[in-house]
Parts: sequence; C-alpha cells; structure tokens
Amino acid sequence: MDKGLLKVQWEEINKYSDEDITYFLFLEGKSLEVISTIRNINKEVVQKHIIDGKIKYGLLAKSKNEKELLKNISKAGKMDKLDIINSLQEDMRAKLIAYIRKNYVEMYSKEKETAIWIIGELKEKSCIDILIKASVHKFVNVRRMAISAMGKIEDITLEIPLIRALDDENDQVVLYAIKALSKIKSIKAKEKIMLVYNNAKKDYLKIAAEKYMGVIK
Repeated sequence: MDKGLLKVQWEEINKYSDEDITYFLFLEGKSLEVISTIRNINKEVVQKHIIDGKIKYGLLAKSKNEKELLKNISKAGKMDKLDIINSLQEDMRAKLIAYIRKNYVEMYSKEKETAIWIIGELKEKSCIDILIKASVHKFVNVRRMAISAMGKIEDITLEIPLIRALDDENDQVVLYAIKALSKIKSIKAKEKIMLVYNNAKKDYLKIAAEKYMGVIK
C-alpha cells in the first residue's frame, strides 16, 4: 500500500507494531468496527492506535514528494518532527537527504533551518559541506541550527568551523559551538574558549566553558 510517501509492505508485516498495523488498515479505508474485528481489539484501543499512527506517520501519508515532506516537517512541533524522522525507512531517508543536497541553495531560510535540523538528527556526514556554509549564513537561526547539527554529528573535521563560530555575535551560537567542541575534545579551541569565559556576560557561557575545560583535562 502506498499513501503519499508512506510505503507499507504487508509481506513484511512482522516488522510493524500493533499500532502501526491498525493505522495502516485505517488508511486503507476500513472502519473502526472492521478494524476492531480484524485485530480482535476493542474500538477504544483502535482509536488510540489511529491517533498514535497519525502522529507517527501522518505527515508522510500527506506528503506527495520530498519537497512537501520537508515543508510539512517545518510546520510540525518538535516532538512530531522527531517522530517523523525516527519513522523514516532507510530509502526514504536517503531520498530526503538527496533532495536537501540538490536543492539547499535555492531554499528559503526557514526551509534551510529544517533541512539543517534533519541533517543533524540523521547525523548525515555527507552533508558536512552544507553545515559549514550554513554556519556563516546571514540569518542567526540558520547559523545556530548549523552549529547545533555539527554538535550532533561529532566529527573532528568540523573543528575549524566550530572554532570560528566562537566569534559569532550571537551567544546561542557560541554556546552550541562550545558544547560541540567539548564533544570532539578539541584542544585547538582552548585559548578562544578561555577568552569567551573571561569576557562572557552570560552565566551559561561561563558554565559551558568550565565544562569544556573539565573535558579536555
């Protein structure tokens, strides 16, 4: 069964949860009564399964292509975003990343934010070049998301752009950079992070710098 970008393989039914199967039957147009009979569960449980399925798969089912999926993800709440990403099958993840790589330059800033967030959540190292470009974008939210994504990927090849981000005018960007540099145990960043510590007006920057110092000892 195909519903938008949601591809259900009934021949591999064992890989789906009970909630998934109930929701897929609902997508096929079966009524609560019929699903209740097929699944041998009461209607209240059927309704709960359907609600859970809508949260997990709803945006996939409503999206005709990768462009629509990206747009729908950008409109979703944080927890819904995570549910969507976690529910993506490997082939769909690959298609979404391919779409981002091909179209990133032409995206509006909000679309770029979503694309960068996806790269970070999937820890997609093939898109490191996109994150490096995004880390110097004119809009602070794009830069912040890029540095946050770098922290999730935890790759030493991102050390230089992360050190550069310590000079960002936005404190949140600097905070994410310190946290990311702590994760990769960057020694090169020590001098600049000490400068941040000595000059910071925000307590959370001092705390992050102290934690970094503790990590590299």
